[in-house]
Amino acid sequence: MFGYVRPHTPELRMRDYECYRAYYCGLCRAMGKCTGQCSRMTLSYDFVFLATVRCYLAGETPEVVRRRCLAHPLHRRKAVVHSDQLNYCADASALLSYQKCRDDLLDESGWKRIRAGMMILLLSSAYKKAKKRYPALDEKIERELKRLHDYEIHATESSADIPASIFGELMRAVCSEGLDGTNARIAAEIGQTVGRWIYLLDAADDLAEDRRKKRFNPYTELFSDPPKSEDAETLRTALKAILCETERAYLLMGEPPCPELREILSNILYDGLPMAADRVLNGSFTQTKKEKRHEQSL
Repeated sequence: MFGYVRPHTPELRMRDYECYRAYYCGLCRAMGKCTGQCSRMTLSYDFVFLATVRCYLAGETPEVVRRRCLAHPLHRRKAVVHSDQLNYCADASALLSYQKCRDDLLDESGWKRIRAGMMILLLSSAYKKAKKRYPALDEKIERELKRLHDYEIHATESSADIPASIFGELMRAVCSEGLDGTNARIAAEIGQTVGRWIYLLDAADDLAEDRRKKRFNPYTELFSDPPKSEDAETLRTALKAILCETERAYLLMGEPPCPELREILSNILYDGLPMAADRVLNGSFTQTKKEKRHEQSL
């Protein structure tokens, strides 16, 4: 949904990159099988990360096949198949995407509100299928998004930690659903910390545009307009501290079902996430998304 949780592919070995891409394609196929073709539009790097974490903790050895698809009709690409964890992530993605679109329908205006309404229609079938299999998870997601929405509407204090913790609780539930014992606790900690990290970085990414459109952003009162270099460094330090918490949970994970999974998760944690933070904080922190797109096209 956000796209920040991705590997730094230049640092991946070829076999590790091929494994990551197999999980990416496998999740896309699982979404088409479990929740329908329209749900494949919501495929994101964040849920591929969730899939690799859960497959690692569940000890699920990947079964890989080569298949063609509409996106790549000329060449067969590797994809992980027959995976219970990928099927779960397909359902979780449908639930979270649908509920996020409902939330956007309340918060956004103009084209973004129209887009949210269109996505609700397109995802309604996927949502119903996923909700039937995971009704309790759907209730948790809806409850936490409502808490987040209520805070953003009625906030009386300038705090980024409170809304970030709410989103962290949401991701804690999504990441640990259906797991048991130590694996559930590790997954919950990873989900909670990465969820907080995503919220804080996304808010920084949107700050300039939110100020221009007078929308809620937890940094509006905390940082100057435009933010100073010390504001970026303060946020960078906070994001690094959260990743240290994620690292502690990651180091508790046992032996992976295949060595590539450990390399993928290490790459995301130690390279991908810090680089995503750098992309946002090194200059784009003060730009609107329109300005960012113009800069990227040059």
